[in-house]
Amino acid sequence: MNPDAKSKNRIAKMKTSNTILKGTILLTGAGLIVKLLGAAYRIPLARLIGAEGMGLYQMAYPVYLIFLSLSTAGLPIAISKMVAEQAAKKNLPGMKQIFKAALILLTILGVIGSLTMLLTSSWLANRIVADSRAVYAMWALAPAIFFMSLMSVFRGYFQGQQQMGPSAISQVVEQLVRVAVSLILASLLLNSGVEHASAGAAFGATAGGAAGLLFLIITAFRKRGSEPRTTPSKYSPEKLLAVIKKLLRFTLPIAAAVIIMPLLQALDSIIVPSKLQSIGYSVKSATSMLGVLGNAWAVLYLPMIVTSAIAANMVPAIAASGNVRIKPELQAKIQQGLRLATIYLIPVAVILCLFGTSVYRIIYGVKGIEILGWLGPAVFFLGIEQVTAGVLQGLNKPHLPLVNFIVGAMVKIMTTLIATGFPGLNLAGAALGTVCGSGITATLNLISIKGLTPMKLDFMTASLIAGTLMLAGSWYLKRWFHFSDLVEFLGLSLAGALFYLLVLWILGGIKITDLEVINQVMMDKN
Repeated sequence: MNPDAKSKNRIAKMKTSNTILKGTILLTGAGLIVKLLGAAYRIPLARLIGAEGMGLYQMAYPVYLIFLSLSTAGLPIAISKMVAEQAAKKNLPGMKQIFKAALILLTILGVIGSLTMLLTSSWLANRIVADSRAVYAMWALAPAIFFMSLMSVFRGYFQGQQQMGPSAISQVVEQLVRVAVSLILASLLLNSGVEHASAGAAFGATAGGAAGLLFLIITAFRKRGSEPRTTPSKYSPEKLLAVIKKLLRFTLPIAAAVIIMPLLQALDSIIVPSKLQSIGYSVKSATSMLGVLGNAWAVLYLPMIVTSAIAANMVPAIAASGNVRIKPELQAKIQQGLRLATIYLIPVAVILCLFGTSVYRIIYGVKGIEILGWLGPAVFFLGIEQVTAGVLQGLNKPHLPLVNFIVGAMVKIMTTLIATGFPGLNLAGAALGTVCGSGITATLNLISIKGLTPMKLDFMTASLIAGTLMLAGSWYLKRWFHFSDLVEFLGLSLAGALFYLLVLWILGGIKITDLEVINQVMMDKN
C-alpha cells in the first residue's frame, strides 16, 4: 500500500471512530443524567406521597410500559436504519418519505395505545392491580404513549443521519420536565388525596414526553437546511404504504425480542422460588432471595447504558456502509464498535466479579450478598449481545438476533432449572443461567456477523490478556489488604482499571490514533 493510500485509510478510520465514539459519548452522557435524575427525584417524591402513593404509582407504571412497548417496540431502530440507507445515497426525498410514513404509522399506534389505556384503565385498576385508586395514575400516564410514539419518529430520523445530539438532549429535557412536573403536581394535589397526588406524579411522564417532542420538532425545523441535497428527478420516493410495510417487516423480530425479555424475567420469578423451596428454603426465604436477584439485575443493567449507546450508533453507521457496499469502511465500523465495547466491558466485568459483594452492600446496605460476583461475566456477554444485535440490524438481518436470543433464552432456562436446584449453588444457579444464556447469544451473534462480513476478532486478544492480569492483580490486593467496602470498591477498582489500560497500551490494544480520535471528539464543537 502506497503512503497516500495509507494516509487515506488512516483518515477514514479516524472519521469512523470519531462518529461512533462521539455518538456513544452523547447518548451515554444523556443516559447517565436521566438515570441519576430518575433515581434522585424518587427520594423527595416518596417523602411527599408516602409509601401508599408510591405503591399506586408503581401499580400504574408497568401498565404504561406495556402499552408503550406495544406501540413503539423496534420502530426507532427501523427508522434509523432505513433513513441511514437513504442518507448514504443523499436521497432526501427518500428520507422524507420514510419520516412521513413513520409519522403516520406511529401517530396511529400512539393514538390507539393512549386510547386503549384510557378506556381499559378502570378495568385494569380493579381487576389486575386490585386497587381502584390506581386508575387516576393510569389516566395521567395514558397521553404519554402518544407523545413518546411521535418522539421515537424524530429520534430515529436524527439517529439515521448519525446525529445523536438531538436524541441525547431530548432525553435530558424530557426527564427534567418530568421530574419538575411530578414533584410540583404531587405537592399541589396532596391535599386532595394520595391517589390524586400519585396521579400528579405520573402526569410528569406525559409532560416530559410533550416537552421532549416539542424540542425535537423545533430542532427538526432548524436543521432543515443542513440535510443532504439531491436533484428532484434523481430519485422517486416509494409509496407510503410500501414504506410502512417495510418498517413493520423490519420491526417485528425486534418487537418479538422486546416481548420475550419480560417473559424471561417472569419465568425467573416462577422458577427460582420453586427450585429454592425444593432444596429446603421456606416460602418467605425464597421470596426474599428472588428480591435479592431483582436488586442484582438492576445493578447489572447500569453498565449497559454505554453498550446501548454503542448499539444505537452501530445501526445507522452499518446500514449506511452496507448500502453503498464500502466493504473496508463496513468492516472498520463493525470492528471499531466491537473493540470499543470490549475495551469497556472487560474491566467492568472484572470489577463486578471481584467487588460485587461490596457494590451490593454500598447500594442496598446488606452485607454478604455474593450474587453480583456470579453475575459479573454476564455484563460482558450482555454488552456484546447488545452491540452485535445492532450490527446485525444494520446489516438488514433483524431476524438473526431474535433467533440467537431464543436459543440463548432456552439455555438460560435449562441452566437455571438445573443449577438453582443444587444446594451448593441455590441463587447463584440463576446467575449462572444468565451467564450461560447471554454467552450463547453473544457467541451466536458473533458467528452470524462473521458469516456475513470479513470481520476479524484479533482486536479482542489484547483486552482479554489485560483483563486477566487485572483480575489476578486486583484479587491479590483484595486478599492481602482489607479495606471498607467503599474504599475497596473505589480504590482497588480504580487501581485495577488504570493497570488494565496500561497493559492494554503496552500490548497495542490502545494506539496513538485512539488518543487522536478522543482529542478530536473533545475539540469538536458541533
